[in-house]
Amino acid sequence: MSLDIITFALALAAVSPATHEVTQSAEPPAPQGPTIIVTPPPTERERRGKLRDFTKQIIRSPRLRQPVAKFLHPVCVKVLGLAAPDAEAIAQRIRAHARDFGIGSDDNPDCIATVRVAFMAPEAGPPERWLSADSPSIAHLAGYQREQVLSEAGPVRGWNRVAVRDVNGRAFRVRLGDQLRFPEYAEVEAFNSSDPIVTTEITGAALLISREAAHGFTLAQLADYATVRTLVGTSAPSRDGSVPASTILSLFDDAEPPAEMTSFDRALVAELYNASRNSSARRAYNDIARSAAEAEAERATKSQNDTLDQ
Repeated sequence: MSLDIITFALALAAVSPATHEVTQSAEPPAPQGPTIIVTPPPTERERRGKLRDFTKQIIRSPRLRQPVAKFLHPVCVKVLGLAAPDAEAIAQRIRAHARDFGIGSDDNPDCIATVRVAFMAPEAGPPERWLSADSPSIAHLAGYQREQVLSEAGPVRGWNRVAVRDVNGRAFRVRLGDQLRFPEYAEVEAFNSSDPIVTTEITGAALLISREAAHGFTLAQLADYATVRTLVGTSAPSRDGSVPASTILSLFDDAEPPAEMTSFDRALVAELYNASRNSSARRAYNDIARSAAEAEAERATKSQNDTLDQ
């Protein structure tokens, strides 16, 4: 073998490691920062399920096998604790909503209030001092209902007085000794086997709001909040998790709350009052979620069409 060939082989062997190192250093660096995972939007079924769970969370649970309570007669609205013009403006808006939802309103100034909204002065102290388990205002509530009222966080306390009626909305007849009984089945009109054989009527609703906390909101916002809190027995959304739908019920928790009732809020009230008097709670939750999801889809389609037209 010639000297030139040996010299060339030795030279090649000497540069091979260096070439290998260059090849390794040419590999792309590992990505830096958080990994972005793209997830598809929820299906219609998934969205309805989330809205149904949210509805169930904010509507105060009825007793087992009882429907969600609602007013069966026009409401008489009184607002206290504000200057007379402001109080009347809020009351008028609540009455207008009640008429729009088919509940009706008693506009007689001498009517007996069935919806009371009171703005509490600073002298009343913090909300934790407004009520106790022994307060006469909530003495009519069952134990678990009193707990719902007293455990509510934030600057609002609200409750409903509920009466159990027969399936047609009539008061139960009483026997001697004032013991209530169910009517004979012959007196009850036909009903779906999956629905309760009773109705639950809201006979009165009360809402206490800190006047200091209400400062800065419009009268329309306060009226719409009071509407959803009183016409349906609801609570503010939980502060522990995200809110899956825009709602006026987040008025006192959201940094940028809605300016008025949202499409979800309207679906919540409208579907409950569109349902039969003894519709099961499960059916009401499903109907509200369906209506809210449809409203979202319709709004998204309209927004997309408006963008294309521009």
